[in-house]
Amino acid sequence: MRISARGAVIAGAWVKGDVEVDDGRLVRVGLPSTGTGYVLPGLVDLQVNGYGGVDFNAATHEEFERALTALSRDGVFHVQPTLITGSESEVIRQLGLLAKVQASGARGAKVVGVHAEGPFLSPHHRGVHRTEYLRDPDIGIVRRFLDAGPLRTITVAPELPGALELIAWAAQEGVIVQAGHSGADAATAYAGFDAGARAVTHLFNGMIPFGHRAPGIAGATLSREDVAIQLIADDIHLARETAQLALRAAEHRVMLVTDAASPAGGGDGVFTVGGFTVTVTEGVPRLPDGTLAGSTVTLLQQVRKLVEHDWPVDRAVNLASRAPARFYGLTGAGELTLGGPADLIVTDEGIAVERVLVGGEEFTP
Repeated sequence: MRISARGAVIAGAWVKGDVEVDDGRLVRVGLPSTGTGYVLPGLVDLQVNGYGGVDFNAATHEEFERALTALSRDGVFHVQPTLITGSESEVIRQLGLLAKVQASGARGAKVVGVHAEGPFLSPHHRGVHRTEYLRDPDIGIVRRFLDAGPLRTITVAPELPGALELIAWAAQEGVIVQAGHSGADAATAYAGFDAGARAVTHLFNGMIPFGHRAPGIAGATLSREDVAIQLIADDIHLARETAQLALRAAEHRVMLVTDAASPAGGGDGVFTVGGFTVTVTEGVPRLPDGTLAGSTVTLLQQVRKLVEHDWPVDRAVNLASRAPARFYGLTGAGELTLGGPADLIVTDEGIAVERVLVGGEEFTP
């Protein structure tokens, strides 16, 4: 099967021309171009709170399967479902359910682990996280989460009492610790990174603003070479210039995430997000007080926005595929290779999905 395209992103690099798929594998690239669109690797989203009308904090097994199918329809092949702050029993219940979903081999995006975004967050930078369930860092809670299901990542505000001890313990246990939803100054952020925090949850969002004399956690992150950066480049959470600033300063350690809420992949309307009622107007989800409540912009749409802002296609899609896969240790994911599986997205010239192929076969929702 020959796929017409302007070009493809192969092993992270732009290759002009059509590609050929045979027996489920990518067998030829760089053929004379007969199309105007793109062949891209399957995407990896490490922060998804809900999708396709499904709120992950309240989803049933069937609803998770529906969300995973919708994610694949939109080009996401691997996903880390994120459970935002809720009661301990709620989070433990959903972790157990996600363990079953992961084991079931459900169609659609593959669950690679779970992110607990909370409850160890600053009440002053909580976003949509419910105040009554926020807690100071407690190793016992993380132990119970680990026992319940495939917990892989936690977000912690490093300025909270006991945070540094919890970060060090979790890192030693193999948990990915991300700093976020935080009012930490630069010195406290550095202490969190030294303790073992490897990344920052959605840079600039849910944290004390950057100041030229008080850079805070955002400035500390940009100046710290060993810290990975998650970025929501949807032109809503961040101004275009802010996203471009982060990319020009630290592209080699940036990965795009959606922070998708339940309305993602759907239209405007009223939805539930982590126990809150959220209204989506013109694609922007907000609480009644105007607070942003996650995102409805898909990961591929973020790639498209970067390309519209003159970012090269290969570098833009790598931020949503190769970079998160490598950070997370997903061997063979987020990258197309000659001779490798034909797990790919075919887009039009505006980088909108036309086809999704899994092992060379058409994926139909």
